[in-house]
Amino acid sequence: MSDDIKHGDDAPKLTLVEGGKGAKASKGRKLTAKQEAFLAGLIRGQSQYEAYCGAYSAEGMKRSAIDTEAWRLAGHPEIARRLHAHQGSVERAAQASALSRRRLVLERLEHEATNAESDSARVRALELLGKTHDVGLFVERIETDNTERTPDELRTELQARLTALLGGRD
Repeated sequence: MSDDIKHGDDAPKLTLVEGGKGAKASKGRKLTAKQEAFLAGLIRGQSQYEAYCGAYSAEGMKRSAIDTEAWRLAGHPEIARRLHAHQGSVERAAQASALSRRRLVLERLEHEATNAESDSARVRALELLGKTHDVGLFVERIETDNTERTPDELRTELQARLTALLGGRD
């Protein structure tokens, strides 16, 4: 839909055109049936080559020609946009599923920590809860000493440690 906007007699005639974020694809962006079939193949996980061969009659075409045409077709703005949108929705669904599983595991551990029949099961559930990222207990940390030392200082320190280790074995 468009609305004509005019301000005064000398003002240029402006036309408001729907578009931008959230707007539906314009009529010029519709895909042909073959392009839709190509996109559907990509969404099903086919390679560009496989999707092209499934959507178009590629008999008699060289492999390199099919690859080139498939690459061009995959670069079509509407195909690329819809493929990107599909991949984003798949990623969001995977994240939601992982969060759901995480919630389930934590809820079950909390239940076991308070209702387990044996003390060892309760302690183990509490230990696992303590190891979660949110709590951060029971996490092994390695401290490193980044002070710079000369080779002579390192040699002296190493000899002292070796002497201490081997000192009782003579």
